[in-house]
Amino acid sequence: MLKIKFLLPLIIVISAIVWWLMPHYSDEDKGYYIAMFCTLTHDGRDNSPQAMQQIIEGSNSDYALQKIHFQSGLAAHLQTVWQDLSPEQQQKARQESLSCRQAMSEKLLPGKAVQ
Repeated sequence: MLKIKFLLPLIIVISAIVWWLMPHYSDEDKGYYIAMFCTLTHDGRDNSPQAMQQIIEGSNSDYALQKIHFQSGLAAHLQTVWQDLSPEQQQKARQESLSCRQAMSEKLLPGKAVQ
């Protein structure tokens, strides 16, 4: 009985800490990164996380009160999703930006409509 009284709160605290430390990205952030990734891919430019970081942080105005900070974890996750696509899907995504957004959104934003 003493073990349960000790273990249950410990498990709850550990679970809460793990949940708190996991990255949580909003759907808005995911959509923004998908759009940027697909634009870079469609234009034939470098779609690496470093290129995305330059664009995101470079678009911040000096006078902006709320600057957009680059989320490297989300950019790396986009690269992983891209690598998981079949070569045919990647080729179609390079040719059509909408196909790219649909393919990436299926993985990152399931159930959301793509425009």
